[in-house]
Amino acid sequence: MKMRAHQVATAAYACVEARKDEPNKKKYGAIAHKLPGMILQNGLAQATGFLLAKGAGAPEHLMLLDDLKEVLRAGGTLTVTSGEALHREIIGADLAKTLKLTRAALEASGWIKRYVQGVLRVTATGDTSNGEEN
Repeated sequence: MKMRAHQVATAAYACVEARKDEPNKKKYGAIAHKLPGMILQNGLAQATGFLLAKGAGAPEHLMLLDDLKEVLRAGGTLTVTSGEALHREIIGADLAKTLKLTRAALEASGWIKRYVQGVLRVTATGDTSNGEEN
């Protein structure tokens, strides 16, 4: 039996690994670097709302929201099936559930950020750390 933290890390790795050949992986990586801070500074509801709003014109925002949803599902926190459903769940939650979701989202976004650094080799500015021009 796997620990929950192991399931979260494994799901985050799979999500980021799947973005390796995406043409907008640099933008995805730059946003992923900022997500934990966005959650802490603005709250989980505003952070997911921002990703939804920006996703209309920039697919990397929706990609990150979907990856966050997948990692939260893998950790057993939620059973939602879309980024929009994730946002609705968050804004409809009571205080106790909001705190639980925020804690889980911070853990998930931290893992995503780590794997963006290690797998995609994308820095916080959106540059690649190995000099790659992709």
